[in-house]
Amino acid sequence: MKILFICHANVCRSFMAQEILKHILPQAEVFSRGMYVDSEIAVPEKVRAFLLKQGLSPVSHQPKQLSAADLETADFVFCMEPEHLDRLCDHYAQYMDKMWLLNDFVYGKETALEDPIGLSGSAFEKQAELLHKTVVACAKKLLQKE
Repeated sequence: MKILFICHANVCRSFMAQEILKHILPQAEVFSRGMYVDSEIAVPEKVRAFLLKQGLSPVSHQPKQLSAADLETADFVFCMEPEHLDRLCDHYAQYMDKMWLLNDFVYGKETALEDPIGLSGSAFEKQAELLHKTVVACAKKLLQKE
């Protein structure tokens, strides 16, 4: 199973989701990409610290821009925001059957998983915990589909 997470810049949500799911489903090939990547922006230390707190050892990560080949090879594509999913469906309709809004796939809610990148302290932690919980629930659903 090949799973792709997509967010805005590939330095926070999609990267965290990738690392969390890789830990839960080591048999899966999990990767992440961004819709609007700036190669000058690195993964913030607070993201790495959160993952370490979860017992994960995040890999070295260089943000990567989403490509059509990424969509083609993935079995499941999870977007963090409705806008991202809408844009992908407009440009890559041939892959619509494997593209999901993460909250919709997990909870049946067509809502964004808000970006905690601009938050600090407990606000960041709360949003990161929500992402963690959602990815864990996503793993359970994916296992049912195997």
